[in-house]
Amino acid sequence: MRAENEKGRRNAVSYLSNPLNSFSLIRRLHQDWIQWQKYMEQPVGISQLKAFYSWKDELPTERDLWDACEGIGRIPSTYDLKVGDFINGNIKGKHYNASMSSADILSVGAILAKKNRPSDAIQWLQEVPQRLQEEVLIQPRHLSIKEVDALRTLAEAQIKEKNYSEALPLLHNCLKLQPHDARLLRLWKKTTDLIENQPDQSPTEDKERKVTIANAFKLGCNKPLESFTRLHCFYNFTTTPFLRLAPLKIEQIGLDPYVVLYHEVLSAREISMLIGKAAQNMKNTRVHKEQGVPKKNRGRTAKGFWFKKESNELTKGITRRIMDMTGFDLADSEGFQVINYGIGGHYLLHMDYFDFASSNHTDTRSSYSMDLGDRIATVLFYLTDVEQGGATVFADVGYSVYPQAGTAIFWYNLDTNGKGDPRTRHAACPVIVGSKWVMTEWIREKRQIFIRPCLPPAKGTSTKS
Repeated sequence: MRAENEKGRRNAVSYLSNPLNSFSLIRRLHQDWIQWQKYMEQPVGISQLKAFYSWKDELPTERDLWDACEGIGRIPSTYDLKVGDFINGNIKGKHYNASMSSADILSVGAILAKKNRPSDAIQWLQEVPQRLQEEVLIQPRHLSIKEVDALRTLAEAQIKEKNYSEALPLLHNCLKLQPHDARLLRLWKKTTDLIENQPDQSPTEDKERKVTIANAFKLGCNKPLESFTRLHCFYNFTTTPFLRLAPLKIEQIGLDPYVVLYHEVLSAREISMLIGKAAQNMKNTRVHKEQGVPKKNRGRTAKGFWFKKESNELTKGITRRIMDMTGFDLADSEGFQVINYGIGGHYLLHMDYFDFASSNHTDTRSSYSMDLGDRIATVLFYLTDVEQGGATVFADVGYSVYPQAGTAIFWYNLDTNGKGDPRTRHAACPVIVGSKWVMTEWIREKRQIFIRPCLPPAKGTSTKS
């Protein structure tokens, strides 16, 4: 245990940026901690117990462990990685000096099974028996996983997946280890009955699947980068008079819809101050649903903190910079939301606008008052580099942007006629290795009435520009 702790202390940021290390730490502190407590309750551990009790309130909760399990399971499923390679530190063609223990793997598999994802759970649980054999001589006895528990959990996942013939030999091995266990005997009887009354169905041809949001999200995150030959980079001298003295670097990501990437718009000092302040006050982010009510949503896994734009000189300076970047008036726009995506952190495909102009929109009670107008545009700042994963993808048009500290994406959410542009649907792909910090500014349309007025489409032109 000391050797692993020293490994993390040498470079905490690098150590915790690897999902195998960070997940294992959460699981150890939630599950193994109690076992160490029991171990040290023996007379030789009395003095050490005082330290244990002092840390008890700071340990990860069961909810933390579940979120970490979901996140770590999301990485191989989204990026089509083999679980066997992933748990050994072979991630997207790069080998890391990190791996997962049998207890880590079992926790992920067990929770995926409880989340009604038996197919994914089986991929993880099948790796446990071999890992147990490798750990026989190195794992402390009070932390060791019982082989019977691993086999039973795998058998239960196979039963959920209706692979009864696969589950039966696993239960047979369990009964060799614990022949009089009532729970195992009942599970054995249930499985044999299912085989007799509902035999395994023969494999059938894959049916055409509907393209769900989850499928489109996965396709977007795995789509190779496309080359758009009409794009170029340039300096912006014209949006405000100040830019004549200090022009901004712009890289075009796409023209229709128009998406650009600003370079070097936040300094390292500004980023450090933003993250330092936000990290002390992070809360789980919520997604706005019907009637403007913010709700927790498993389609987004991140923590965030809101800054008021006028709270200090730092945020006032960034507000002026956004005005230089966009030309918009930010007086009535929303505050800055700093967001951190942890282990496997992601946000499924979504639009930023509320579509107030649509005839289908009936919300008159939104806490995000319609008086301020819809979200006309978005500015998304990247506060950190991400070693692998974490891209922002516009799946419908093939745009992909990878995090680079100090850069910012800008795009219009609304057409020139004031209606939402569905092609701006975008997603945050799961972080694989690294910690992704971003800051978002959603710009409201009321103050832009003369800056970017709503116009009917001219004959022969597109409303998308």
